[in-house]
Amino acid sequence: MKFNLSNNTVRLMTAGTMAIFFGSSVGTLAFADNKAADSKKVESAANKTADADFRKLDANTDGKISLKEAVKDKTLANVFDVTDADHDGMVSADEYLNYKSALSTMNKEGANTTN
Repeated sequence: MKFNLSNNTVRLMTAGTMAIFFGSSVGTLAFADNKAADSKKVESAANKTADADFRKLDANTDGKISLKEAVKDKTLANVFDVTDADHDGMVSADEYLNYKSALSTMNKEGANTTN
């Protein structure tokens, strides 16, 4: 079977196909970018909360939480050795952020299992 298509028809079909392909790709990228932006906003809000909590516990403002300072937060005090990943006897801001993230994840998982 032989198709009798002019070059203009083939170009038009090819251009239309490419437009559909690129249009859908751009829409997908825009959607993915919005999800990433929303995720960053949530992360940023969680980090700010953790930072505020960290500053409250860091009584001497040395940028670290000692076990003595951690007793204000019973949960942190109970898992202090695990939270202190480098085992220097102090919880750094990064270690505290990891602790808060793990605590948040455990709370979400616990909430999901009770439903």
